[in-house]
Amino acid sequence: MLDCVLTMDSSCLWVWSMSSIFVGFRALEKAGLLRIKQTRISHDFLSGGHYPHRQIVELRAGGKILAYDMADGYQDFDIPELFDKQLESIDYYFKSSYSDEYASKLKNRDKFKNFSIAYDCSCPGNPFEALLIRGYLAEKKYKDAAYTLAIRQRRQKNFDYRTFEAHNHFDSYKLLYWSRLWPENLSSPERVLKHYPQLSYEQARKKAKETYDMVCSVNQRRIETARVLKKEFGGLTVGGLGRSDTAAKYAPDLITDDERVLDRRKYLDCLKQNYLHVLSVGLHGCTGARYGETFAAGRAFLTDPLAFTPYGEPKNGVNYFEYTDADSLAETVSRLLADTALIHQAEEANHAFYEAFIRPDVRILATLKTAFPDQF
Repeated sequence: MLDCVLTMDSSCLWVWSMSSIFVGFRALEKAGLLRIKQTRISHDFLSGGHYPHRQIVELRAGGKILAYDMADGYQDFDIPELFDKQLESIDYYFKSSYSDEYASKLKNRDKFKNFSIAYDCSCPGNPFEALLIRGYLAEKKYKDAAYTLAIRQRRQKNFDYRTFEAHNHFDSYKLLYWSRLWPENLSSPERVLKHYPQLSYEQARKKAKETYDMVCSVNQRRIETARVLKKEFGGLTVGGLGRSDTAAKYAPDLITDDERVLDRRKYLDCLKQNYLHVLSVGLHGCTGARYGETFAAGRAFLTDPLAFTPYGEPKNGVNYFEYTDADSLAETVSRLLADTALIHQAEEANHAFYEAFIRPDVRILATLKTAFPDQF
């Protein structure tokens, strides 16, 4: 049996989507395929030069080191040569937001692998919450530790990954859309230099400008999407934009206070009902957690063009339906609402895709089969 030591960086205790990795290992442990020998917290994933950033879960097992990268995009991968050097000290690096184009730049490209879509979930006995409590206590963040302790059992029950799952069809459909706008001042040269001290000021200024342009582009797409859905399908649409200063400035008429999308439990219940889910890619082109939740619920969905190809390679027209602007969004929604058989086909395809590629135990098992082919 494989003895596993899982480590995450102390600065990422707030990154709840990392929980899905621990859930996968816990499910495999319960199935008798491995043993979680230890969970640890590191303080030097970045400062020690081990990894390009901190949003990593590291696995040490069977004399090998595997890294699970949960970061969005490639904003932390400015120097491929440096990352290549980091890859020399590990066996496999599984990257969400995987890019073949970036992989082609690497000498150690065989170690750089696609990692399936993640979403925040839990399960009974999940070691993630316990690790968070230990981490907060070590940093004397007693309120955070008490809060995590208070919600641990409820979270492990209510957000058990199996409660996300559904496999059903309906005779008619409505639309579900909820998104948020990002603050435009998300980055500055000074903030960039704080996180990337190896850059020159000019390089930091350029990165800050790229971040500003990206945020504006993401926000504009989301405003356009919400506006089309409200204008063309208002009576059928649940959702809108989350309340924020940015939304109040640019699109106050699109802000929603509907508990069906603002309350996480109610939102997840909506995912299992008769909705077509409308999604948009996130910052740095990431395929965010809402995609994973939608696959788990076996729902058909629309999305703007995916910047990266998720593991398993879902197909436009099979698993999802792509829109590129307001006109194509309205046309595609109208076409789907008039063709429930096509929606049902996508729901079947996405249920199968979830079972094959996204379910927490399956996505971790796929990485272990790559790293330990003789054992799995």
